[in-house]
Amino acid sequence: MKRFALLSLTLILSAFYQTATAQEGWVQYSWPYYNLDFELPSDFEVTTNTSDALEATGEGIRFALYPYQDEQLEANDLAGFVVKMAETDLNLSEIDELELIEFEEMSGGFITGEKDGLMYIVLGLIDPNSDNNFYAFVAFEEDKADVIDDAIELFSSFSKSE
Repeated sequence: MKRFALLSLTLILSAFYQTATAQEGWVQYSWPYYNLDFELPSDFEVTTNTSDALEATGEGIRFALYPYQDEQLEANDLAGFVVKMAETDLNLSEIDELELIEFEEMSGGFITGEKDGLMYIVLGLIDPNSDNNFYAFVAFEEDKADVIDDAIELFSSFSKSE
């Protein structure tokens, strides 16, 4: 649990850092099905890009983004929503408390957990202006601590397309 507390603190402190343009070595992506923009490291390969999922992989790292349609979901439901995704969809264990991330047009927060020797950072995004909500995760091997910074950058880069 201590490593997750340290991870959470690192994510909280870094989550407020967001750039308007892609970082060096990063590529801007759009998920046009939902008017959602974000950045990925340039060495990631997008393996799925449909209305059901956007998935990408890097060396020892997996990123996935999924829609979750529920017009009743509100910002105060965020913790339950993210924990439900982590427990039900991902079957994670050792889940930490939700940490909030500020976004201009959405409510967001993340938790950390693990499964089968992999660490997960799971993000929930609630769009108050539509029934399109999202959850995403980054999964990586525990010895790849440098991935934490990439996950922070990725999660911090989400925005609605104009």
